[in-house]
Amino acid sequence: MAEEDVKEGRAAQAASPDVNSPEITAMREKAAKSSGLSLGLAGRLSGTTEAEIKADADRLMEEIRAMPANLRTQPKSILPTGGAVDQPPSHLDIDPIKLAATIMARRLGS
Repeated sequence: MAEEDVKEGRAAQAASPDVNSPEITAMREKAAKSSGLSLGLAGRLSGTTEAEIKADADRLMEEIRAMPANLRTQPKSILPTGGAVDQPPSHLDIDPIKLAATIMARRLGS
């Protein structure tokens, strides 16, 4: 019985195509292009026939489109800031004496 199981396993391996074969890779890239996926995601597609790979590409693209649009926003800090921030002076009204006085006042804590 064990020999029959081994023979059936080998026959199944021989019948199933290699998922890393150039033909499967080409089908993945074609399906990714037609579905609008980047070629970087083509390797994630599964299936052994062109129809299976195309269906997987379509499902993946639907999932990507269903994601919230705000995923690329910067997170807001939950930590308090260091204190009030003075508005920076415009380049036209910089007075070096006032700037030096402001720096000294901050260093002295007044």
